[in-house]
Amino acid sequence: MVNNYGARLADALQIARKDRQELADAIGVSVQAVGQVIAGKTKALTAENSALAAKFLGVDIFWLATGIGHPKIAAKHSGQWPFSISLESFLEIPEAEQNRVGEYIEFCVRKWQAAHPEKK
Repeated sequence: MVNNYGARLADALQIARKDRQELADAIGVSVQAVGQVIAGKTKALTAENSALAAKFLGVDIFWLATGIGHPKIAAKHSGQWPFSISLESFLEIPEAEQNRVGEYIEFCVRKWQAAHPEKK
């Protein structure tokens, strides 16, 4: 787990194969601001800019903010989003609602697995 937000941001840039200028342009900050975050001269981006950065870079927002979990958003069904709404629409709802949806899905999967132990 990378404990430093700036290091995670640098990792996210590498994962996405983007540079600092592309990120700065995408989230509306200066390239110097991005550099200062990566260098540890400032602790982090604003919550809004961090969410925008995670979306632009294709990394998990919770991982970017906390270092917990995995940087890459898990691929679903060979890389395709499995739900009837688009991933982009889902990512537009507040993070707390995203978490609530995730918890409900996890509950449903565990309930199904308990009812079908032979499928595990």
